[in-house]
Amino acid sequence: MNLKRVFAVFAALVMSLPYIIAQEVDRNPIIIASMNNLEYTQKKTKNTAGSVIGEIATAVLTGQTSKQVDGYQGAVRSAILKGMSDAYRLRVVDGKLSKEEVETPGSIYVDATLNSLSTTTKNEVKEYEEKNKNGEKVKKTRTDVYYRALLSVSLHVKDALTDAVIASPSFKISESDMSWVNSPERAVENAISRLSVLVMRFFDGMYPLTCQIIERGGIKNDKQKQVYIDLGSADGLQEGQTFAIYTKRLIGGKEARTQVARLRVKKIEGEEVSFCKVLSGGRDLKAALDQGLDLIVETDK
Repeated sequence: MNLKRVFAVFAALVMSLPYIIAQEVDRNPIIIASMNNLEYTQKKTKNTAGSVIGEIATAVLTGQTSKQVDGYQGAVRSAILKGMSDAYRLRVVDGKLSKEEVETPGSIYVDATLNSLSTTTKNEVKEYEEKNKNGEKVKKTRTDVYYRALLSVSLHVKDALTDAVIASPSFKISESDMSWVNSPERAVENAISRLSVLVMRFFDGMYPLTCQIIERGGIKNDKQKQVYIDLGSADGLQEGQTFAIYTKRLIGGKEARTQVARLRVKKIEGEEVSFCKVLSGGRDLKAALDQGLDLIVETDK
């Protein structure tokens, strides 16, 4: 290779280096996110004769009564903040963003509305035996009280620079989500804790981690059983995280995806390496890898 050609190749590499670095850096960019205001819109209901009769009828038919709960606005706000902080790609600020943070591309802020928070109560009458002073067994009854909390919260995710709303998810913790517990405080705490998980899942879905399969693992019965991906401890990845794998193609200039497999992280093996088990679609994944298809691998929504 002559000297002129060497310089030409070197120049091409130098010119492409910023692009390569940008591709690596921008694959999973960190999003600056602020937890801003929480508004409580719960309106106090008047105890009219009709409403009282309705509550009595509900209690008679279901054995349950409901009561609105106040004083937990701070705890709800903290739960939203925790859920955001637990999301992989968010760097969360508690309160207003600085001018520099506002001007950072992609930065967001969140206003929240606490629509309602209430506890549902049920009574269970239980029979038991107890010895009296004469040593005789006597049947007695006691009433145990149990509680579940119901919670409704809306988020308003906004572009920090333009204030435009980019997402408005709502989260409802219903009776089917919660188990009965023996105190109203614990019931509310359980519901608020559940809210954190739902908020985290929402933002992980909105800003998924993407990666590449860097090495194939075991193959059995013409199915891909394990693979290695280029994410690890440096990305905050945890064992048990699942990924969806898609093939992609262009239809009318638009990207179309087809899910072919799912992975679960079994072991974090380094800052940028994790070992994964193929949960489903092993045959399709093997075929896609054999064909050298362009795959999209991202955290499950």
